[in-house]
Amino acid sequence: MSYECENCGASFDTLSRLRLHECPPEPANETPAASPPLDDSDPEPATVENDYPTLVGGLPSLIEDAREGDLSALYRSMAEYETALKEARTTDESGSTGAHHEILFAYYEPLAEGLDRAAHANGWDVLVEFVTAYAPREQERLPEVAHVIANAVGRSLVRARLSDEIASIPPDALVYLGAIPEYVDEFAVAYEEAFTYGWGIAHPEHSVSDQLRALAETEHKWVRITLTTAFHADQHAAVDTLERLVTDDSLTGTIQRITYDTGVTRYYFGAVAGLTQDVIGPHVPIYWEFEDEVDYAFELDPAVEQRIRDLAHETGVTDDLPDDWALHDLDPSPLSELTRMLGESSGEDP
Repeated sequence: MSYECENCGASFDTLSRLRLHECPPEPANETPAASPPLDDSDPEPATVENDYPTLVGGLPSLIEDAREGDLSALYRSMAEYETALKEARTTDESGSTGAHHEILFAYYEPLAEGLDRAAHANGWDVLVEFVTAYAPREQERLPEVAHVIANAVGRSLVRARLSDEIASIPPDALVYLGAIPEYVDEFAVAYEEAFTYGWGIAHPEHSVSDQLRALAETEHKWVRITLTTAFHADQHAAVDTLERLVTDDSLTGTIQRITYDTGVTRYYFGAVAGLTQDVIGPHVPIYWEFEDEVDYAFELDPAVEQRIRDLAHETGVTDDLPDDWALHDLDPSPLSELTRMLGESSGEDP
């Protein structure tokens, strides 16, 4: 299959070469309008197109076909989207506010849905094309469209895991998700999308456990949330990873969060604190109606729970806990103590 540049007409063998070739952009004829105030809902594409006609480029004519999973429209839309987001950062820095935010969220959902539909129709090869074309390690930076790719990869990853087809997941897809926290901080949407990496635990060709350990010294929040998700995917493999983290003597120091500070070992035990309370479920991609599509339920295996309890005793994290401690008491945040106090005051089990 060949890919053609809409601007210059050049043809390329791979999506990567199309995306990275140097092609002068079409001249801008309009000046972006000022951004409207941000609100809690995602901006509509039509609103963004009206406010930032120059920045959105050719997206308005492509987005509906892209949403339906049309591959040609997706290739072009993702390139336009990346360009728009890059230019919006410059616009924001020069005095305007919110251009990047509004463009990002206006096209985030339709492009993620379109890429997911294309993957449904054409298989994993479509997603591999995109993770290859927009691979951060090839450019030493995370592409602006990584959140969309991670969203679509995450949907297929969850479906494959729950249908017992984990071996069908291309390792490249997992490598892509696992690399994201190396390039962005916890406030980036791609960082959150990458929590679905945990669904790949125990993949036969890619070690999620190894990557979690590799990032455990620097990306504490990401590792902890991803590990929680891994328990929902394969709790036996996940508890092996938990043991690996909490018994590793080289993982030391204090982790500082907004409301508390705690040691590394106690912090990672927080990954399992909600497993028996049905409060925090596994992470799934944004915008995906997971519960409408997938019949999923989780119950912690008593043997796994006992192993967690044994590890907690062996590592000494229970020394300051009451004798009748529950898994939620392993959460180092103040919320754990508040939960217990509320339970005691009402006469109910916490």
